[in-house]
Amino acid sequence: MKRFSIYELARGEVNVLDGTLPVGRLLKGGLHFYDPGEVSHASEERHVHHDHYEVFVCVQGRGAVEVEGIDRPFEVGDILLIEPGESHHVRSDEMDPLVNFYFGARMSD
Repeated sequence: MKRFSIYELARGEVNVLDGTLPVGRLLKGGLHFYDPGEVSHASEERHVHHDHYEVFVCVQGRGAVEVEGIDRPFEVGDILLIEPGESHHVRSDEMDPLVNFYFGARMSD
């Protein structure tokens, strides 16, 4: 896992993730509004993508992202890059629920 801040990204009409994401093509994405205390993929002990990166950008609230069994704080402005093969879950705070953009990106061919 790699951690960045939204405030470190390039500004203007450029690819804001240049140099951050070693990928060739975006797959899917969206905006997720978490319920208080919600855990992503809670029914799965290990949630893993073997063929693509996943990026989370926190735009509201706070919580934690568990990567390979280790909790890491996740709050407004954080960008987390989950690498292929890393087990992960997002957990929303009970009092300040998360809203985050997420997208998957396949490695360059």
